[in-house]
Amino acid sequence: MKKQLMKRAALVMAASMAAVSLMGCGSGAGDKKTDTTAAESSTAAAGANDSTAAGTTEASKEPVTLRFSWWGSDSRHQALLAVIEAYEKKNPNVSVEAEYQGYDGYYEKIMTTLSSNTAPDIIQLSKEWLPDIQGAKHYLADLSTLPVDLSTLKDRLLEIAGTYNGEPNMFPCTVGGSVTYVNTDFSKTYGIDLSKNYTWDEIKELGKSVHERDEDAYLMTADADMLNRLFVQPYLAQKTGKPLIDEATYTMNFTEAEAAEAFQNVVELYETNTLEPFGEAATFAGQADQNNKWINGKIGMIVDYTGSAPKYIASIESPLDVISMPVTSDAKCSGVAYSGDRGFAINDNSSNKEEAAKFLDFLMNDPESIALCKTDVGYCPTRQSDDILIAAGVVSEIQKKGVEISEPDSYTNNMISGNTELEVIRKDLIQEVVYKDITPEEAAKELVEQYQEILEELKAK
Repeated sequence: MKKQLMKRAALVMAASMAAVSLMGCGSGAGDKKTDTTAAESSTAAAGANDSTAAGTTEASKEPVTLRFSWWGSDSRHQALLAVIEAYEKKNPNVSVEAEYQGYDGYYEKIMTTLSSNTAPDIIQLSKEWLPDIQGAKHYLADLSTLPVDLSTLKDRLLEIAGTYNGEPNMFPCTVGGSVTYVNTDFSKTYGIDLSKNYTWDEIKELGKSVHERDEDAYLMTADADMLNRLFVQPYLAQKTGKPLIDEATYTMNFTEAEAAEAFQNVVELYETNTLEPFGEAATFAGQADQNNKWINGKIGMIVDYTGSAPKYIASIESPLDVISMPVTSDAKCSGVAYSGDRGFAINDNSSNKEEAAKFLDFLMNDPESIALCKTDVGYCPTRQSDDILIAAGVVSEIQKKGVEISEPDSYTNNMISGNTELEVIRKDLIQEVVYKDITPEEAAKELVEQYQEILEELKAK
């Protein structure tokens, strides 16, 4: 317990320092407030876009340098670099500097650059970060005031994935949920029925039988982030049918007993050898598609988001398939948060917001860019991207199937449930449970206590 208190103290201190840093920096735009709704935003943006089309040579001839930051895999990097090249050819006065990396450390980097007023002009973000960023200061521009057409987005996507406090701050670049990717050769070898919707208990029985037949084989693998967001969080949503936190009351929608059950499920996944040993999986954190056992057919399933389909398709020679996520036997929903989990925003402190918005409009709405991005940047968030990529035969049946099966019985997550501090606490406790430093019951008690403290602080702000 002393260890836990020390960790909590360190976490709170770090969070406090970050909050002070964020609150103390920025420009006068930080106090801006708006009552603009998502629907009004789309209309306003469409009107603005009529007079200033992105990606044309009619743009200002003054030299402009834009910085564009994102995270992702090699396929995403190559796609976005190709879009930059295409845009620069159409707009020779504009130079776009690419700043890209893997997922690890990206959030911390962006928060630091925002607070120090050194952030890029165009920034890829997770929707769950919007409260951390806009809640501290108005760091992201209101897209409805800029020449980017938001009306192209699929129904409700802007509202549920890109809007904070009634203001559209992020253009979602994907839509979908989470699924289980399956190596079909592996499934044939071990007699796995891909027509079933498995419960967690059935998955554990299956995982045990696989490892008993081949001690080098495991049914699944997962790193710490996957355990956190794709195992424990969905498990709790399946138990309650709701997001983790009620955004109106700032109270938990789950009980301590349900949290203990979610932690215990993870323990049993390891005890039955369903999951590859945590230490081995950690070597490929954020890069499960590069896991040697997965590539060599010794791991059969990976739970991940539908947007990850291209990298899993490319990573193995065996045909890939997708099935629904495992559920609890008494599930009230699938546990899938169907939405757009990430997108692109404009730095409100940028001195080139108009030009940044023109590039963003080209990136997300121009047919040439859509064709270049394919689904490596995200899965068809706009109606026209569906039409273009289906006609071109680019959208794979696997990804299309994944998006289709992730929508039924899904739930709409809220941003408070993805609060970064809550995420860190849950992730740390999961790892302590995995390493047997604490029991599932102790972890659940600690989780509830720390959540209550943080939620009270957030509610008071």
